[in-house]
Amino acid sequence: MKKKILYIITHLELGGAQKQLIVLLKNLNQSEYSLSLAAGDYGYLKKNFSKLSYVNVKLIPQLIRNINPLYDIITFLRLYFYIKKHGFDIVHTHSPKASILGRWAAFFAGTKTIIYTAHGWPFHGFMNPISYSFYLALEKLTARITKKIIVVSCADLRTGIEKKIATKEKIVLIHYGIDIDYFTKIYKKRCTYPPKGFLITTVSSLKPQKGLDYFLKMAGEVADKFPQAKFCIIGDGPLRKKIENTIKNLNLGNRLNLAGWVDDLSSIYLNTSLFILTSLWEGLPVSLIEAIISGIPVIVTDTGGILDITKEGKQGKVVKRGKLPLISSQCQNMLQNYSWWDKIVKEARKNISMNYWSQNRMIKETETVYRKNS
Repeated sequence: MKKKILYIITHLELGGAQKQLIVLLKNLNQSEYSLSLAAGDYGYLKKNFSKLSYVNVKLIPQLIRNINPLYDIITFLRLYFYIKKHGFDIVHTHSPKASILGRWAAFFAGTKTIIYTAHGWPFHGFMNPISYSFYLALEKLTARITKKIIVVSCADLRTGIEKKIATKEKIVLIHYGIDIDYFTKIYKKRCTYPPKGFLITTVSSLKPQKGLDYFLKMAGEVADKFPQAKFCIIGDGPLRKKIENTIKNLNLGNRLNLAGWVDDLSSIYLNTSLFILTSLWEGLPVSLIEAIISGIPVIVTDTGGILDITKEGKQGKVVKRGKLPLISSQCQNMLQNYSWWDKIVKEARKNISMNYWSQNRMIKETETVYRKNS
């Protein structure tokens, strides 16, 4: 008999959690698993998930990111009755809001195997102490009813154990994986047809945690020194209007493309000279894995899972988060010495385990968690 799995996530936006979830849904063995998804009725990827005809999709408009007592109660009850009705063998939750409501709904509905993937813990050093303590306590309490917690970075694994969210036996590290063949093709094309000019790119949801003010200010400083440089932000989110205003104030309108979400990033990666992430806190950015496998030199901040795949002086430069002068100076230095950095990155790529960073490895490790805990 097939195992019935329900995935729960807050929004179906084009983020790392959602991209990895859709990879799971597309590749899990349909003869072994019956798949369902509950999510908020919002997000760029909503149409992509809805196209999976073999996945039972339940959209809950009240499942939103911000705390809303009325909506949260309605969401909890709808999840509870849905889980109770269908008798899922496994409930696997993603994203903070959905993971708290979903795990408790599954617990009270009698689900025996509750799994949670923390795509970065919901508490971080940029919170005020009260909020930090609240979210940490909520994670600790909810971990008690969770059979297995999956983290996506070594930093989150250490934090989970050090903060005593759960025992080390309950927490397992499963890094994200990507379509290696697809991004290797991009790499080979880059080797044959190197980028012309200087295009500096970031792929990021437009949220405070991504530190995009630093990217924009860096762009303003670099634009003054390199007239041929252009910039691109791939992504969307709640800070879009603010970012549009900053672009205008910095007179970057003709130099910076705020492109929104893009389905196929191949042309972007083919033409990108530098890939930059200015995150203040982070889980593990899928876009960074994609950029590195594509052979693009990177500048990244020292946070979360970024350091799990990026090595200082190998794939590019690692700088202290929130340090604009370092980001800007390193960007200018790498542009001035681009041929040298291009060679360094290509040489370092030879030592990256393509099998390890593949989506096939990620899928197999997730299936192992299901089989051992259900």
